[in-house]
Amino acid sequence: MFMFLVGLFSANACPVYIHIEDNLGNPASGFTILVNNKPMGTSNNSGILELSLTDGNYTIEIVKNDLIKSRQTVSVACGQDNHFTFRLDSSNSESANLKEVTVQNKSVKKQIEESPFSVQVIDFKKQYDKAGDVGDFLNRASGVKIRTNGNIGSQVQVNLGGLQGKAVRIFKDGIPIELFGHGFSLGTIPVNMLDRVEIYKGVMPVYLASDALGGGVNLVTRTSNKDFAEVSYEVASFNTHRATANLYLQNKKNFYGGFNGSFNYSDNNYKVRVPIENVERDVKRFHDMTRSNYGEAFIGLKEKSWADDIRLTLIYSDFYKQIQNDAGMVSVYGKAFSKEQNYTGMINYRKKFFNDKLKVSFLTNYSHFNTKFIDTTRLRYNWLGETYNLKFQPGEIRTGNDQRMKFNFVSSRLNMEYELSDRNFLEFSELYYSQRRKGSDPLGAVSIVTGIDVLTVPATYRKDNMAFAWRSLFLDKKLESIVAAKYYHYNAEGYTTDKFGFAWQSSKEDSQFGYLGGLKWEQNNYLLKFSYEYATRLPDEYEIFGDARLVKENLDLNPEKSHNLNLSGQYSILKENSSLTFSANLFYRKVQDIIFLQLDIPFNRYINYENSTVKGFEFETNYAPVKWLNIGFNMTYQDLRRIESESRYAYLNDSRVPNIPFLFGNFWANTFFKNVFKNEDSLNFTWNANYTHRFFLVEIPKSQEPSLFGPVKDFQTSLIIPDDGRIGQFSNDVGVYYHFADKKTTVSAECRNVGDVRLYDNFNVQRPGRSFHLKLVYNFF
Repeated sequence: MFMFLVGLFSANACPVYIHIEDNLGNPASGFTILVNNKPMGTSNNSGILELSLTDGNYTIEIVKNDLIKSRQTVSVACGQDNHFTFRLDSSNSESANLKEVTVQNKSVKKQIEESPFSVQVIDFKKQYDKAGDVGDFLNRASGVKIRTNGNIGSQVQVNLGGLQGKAVRIFKDGIPIELFGHGFSLGTIPVNMLDRVEIYKGVMPVYLASDALGGGVNLVTRTSNKDFAEVSYEVASFNTHRATANLYLQNKKNFYGGFNGSFNYSDNNYKVRVPIENVERDVKRFHDMTRSNYGEAFIGLKEKSWADDIRLTLIYSDFYKQIQNDAGMVSVYGKAFSKEQNYTGMINYRKKFFNDKLKVSFLTNYSHFNTKFIDTTRLRYNWLGETYNLKFQPGEIRTGNDQRMKFNFVSSRLNMEYELSDRNFLEFSELYYSQRRKGSDPLGAVSIVTGIDVLTVPATYRKDNMAFAWRSLFLDKKLESIVAAKYYHYNAEGYTTDKFGFAWQSSKEDSQFGYLGGLKWEQNNYLLKFSYEYATRLPDEYEIFGDARLVKENLDLNPEKSHNLNLSGQYSILKENSSLTFSANLFYRKVQDIIFLQLDIPFNRYINYENSTVKGFEFETNYAPVKWLNIGFNMTYQDLRRIESESRYAYLNDSRVPNIPFLFGNFWANTFFKNVFKNEDSLNFTWNANYTHRFFLVEIPKSQEPSLFGPVKDFQTSLIIPDDGRIGQFSNDVGVYYHFADKKTTVSAECRNVGDVRLYDNFNVQRPGRSFHLKLVYNFF
């Protein structure tokens, strides 16, 4: 269908070349070309602009510095040579003042959001005074629910369109985020580290070439074209400390360098309500401390004949995390911890060729990880931090671990875009990823036959994803289409065992094809989009090989697959001092071969288990009645249902998939006041509220589900989150921010979870209560 539309709209158009020369015959670049009074672009370094026009007569005007340098009427006849040369004479007395030329450059944020994909962009340029991490801002986006197991450093999952976990891929500048270690993750990244976040819902763009099932999140780090230096420091409840440093310097020869770094520390000793001797009590967490460091230094060159930009980046990060409890908050741990160190080198190269028609971007990196998971104590703890019975075997978490692992990662990404005409583009992207792990664990899994510690045998995992697309513009660029094909391939080699303990070397290889299409129509205040993708997610190294402690390997896993559809629209009313925007998105997912962690004794294992469907919608509105006030809200409903083919589980067919919120939303109000105490200062106030409707802890047959807002029966209470009779969870955050008149210093204060309510994201793991945050940001220049 898309190919037919492309052919239909472009059948009567043909390429037209405008050549601009000075009076000596030299190419003249940077001149604006108007066709029938409409700006169509500027001449390149060769003095050429390529257009796509239909048969007919056109008035061509050459403009620079608001002056018409030349005007000429030309006749375009498709099938003939449509090359038109304009020779400019600086002494031409017929040059006239141009009354009005409007040239609009859309921001990167607006260009991405107006693509055919269902995408939302969070711009952080005006958010650097805010406390917390990136996850806090993602959680306020329409259609997004962040799931955490606690405070700083805890595991973070992104729920997007009903799918979550590994179905939603996370990237840093287009590279899988796992290559940067836990020191750079959604639970540890302060907002000062990023320029923006791109949230792709259901359909992934070609340039990421990812095997994401339900969409993805791309974290774009800060960049600049001018020198700057900034530091920030935040102190908060639970002995929490965060600091960032950002530096960028560039000389007149376009040689530049810089540094981005962050530090996080928290005791995470907030109170939780737990049963102690059959009585619920509020106690402090005592073994959940987190510490992380992340730093990247870079040097590069810009605007050279052989490179538009080439950059070398070196990264170091480390991460330390104590482990407090299990997912049910029943088992308590007092000694177990994990630790990680990461070293990464990265090269990024960008260049335009053939008069800027071909854009090439290449990035490659190498990462080395050293990790530890230590659980060797014979002590056992309760929630009061007391120990008892010293005669246990080593290990609080099952059978104990003294695990040391080394990981080597290699990744590269190639992106190319070729401009066939000003309305047709070809795009290609490839992502290569390779991982090798080797380690030891004297308390871990051992082959019964050979006695080999299975972690000492190297396990390798490689994947290669490619995408090829054709993007076209029609109807004066109001209509945009894209069609693409994707190819996924992976292979894995490692050690596998059966239930009797026999072990052998084995391997698995698989390939899949996918495809996508999108349409976007934009007219005045309206924006409509439709997109579809047959998506694939390949099983990753952890799901295939396990961890040799709690999760056993399974080399027979099949990729997850999904049909993803999105229909979205937006209507905006923009005035000089006010604005009103409505946006909505309908989505549908049909998922097959969901990879599921099967609980078993003594080991768990990932298997292909479930099929499901997701139907849902998102709605958001933003209203700024005056310059100093912005208010709005969003809401998301996602009906995630299980498709059961096995007769013994027929009673669970069409039941809600458990432990996933299905109704949630956000409310906000922001005020902006200038010249409060001095000229050029500013004072801002914010209020953010979040609501999450009650959701199910385990599968409940559809016939036994309580109505959406109806009462819960006694037997259902323990099966619902929260289990205390609330219909949902509602929390409020408030903040005040003062920007000094010198524009160098900002001080902010925030209170999170003002009402100190009990909040839950996953199972029965309680999140922090009320917390206070104080942050200072200082710009040196």
